[in-house]
Amino acid sequence: MTTHFIIKTAAAAMPSSCWGTYRRVAVLEVEDDGAGSPITPAMISTRARGVVRVVAVWERCSVGQNAPHGRCAYSRALREAQRLVEALEARPAPEEASR
Repeated sequence: MTTHFIIKTAAAAMPSSCWGTYRRVAVLEVEDDGAGSPITPAMISTRARGVVRVVAVWERCSVGQNAPHGRCAYSRALREAQRLVEALEARPAPEEASR
């Protein structure tokens, strides 16, 4: 079983008094579909199909005007998630490291 690390975003639940747009950003470890490509889960949860574990979650990130390239919390969370995915994929798998 091969696993992949992906970034998943979703709308964050906020009270009606908040007028802005808020999103969740997560790094998920997912299984592959047998053909080598990762399964795309429907939600940020360990209950979703193909999800092995939820590595990290950034909750309630405010989305600014220039997202995803600006300085808003959502853009920063996406960049941090991308750095985390690159670091996790650069690390050897546990079964390869023991050889």
